[in-house]
Amino acid sequence: MAASPSPTNLVPLNDFVLVEEEAYVPYEQYKGYTHIIVPDKFSHGPEDRPVIGRIIAKGRHCIRSEVQGRVALGKWSGARFHQDGKTYVVVKEEDVLAVLE
Repeated sequence: MAASPSPTNLVPLNDFVLVEEEAYVPYEQYKGYTHIIVPDKFSHGPEDRPVIGRIIAKGRHCIRSEVQGRVALGKWSGARFHQDGKTYVVVKEEDVLAVLE
C-alpha cells in the first residue's frame, strides 16, 4: 500500500492554490486588533469569518504574482482536507479574497 502524499508534495493543477489554514482565532482576540473595527451590535461575532492561511503551493497557470504569503479565503470556498492535524484548502486563484501583508 502506497504512503499517503504529504501536502508539501502536492502540486495544484492549472490555476489552483494550496493553502494551509491557520489556527482559528477566537472572536475576542479580533476586538484587540487596532485595524479592525467591530460595531457593538456584532459583539457575538460573525458566523462566517474568512479563513486565514498561508500559501503552500501554486499551480503553474496562476498568473497573479501578488497572490503569495498569507491570504484570506471565503469560509466555504475550496475543498478542505485534513492531514497530520492540519487543515489544507485547495482553491482557485480567483477565490483568494485578500493578501495579508
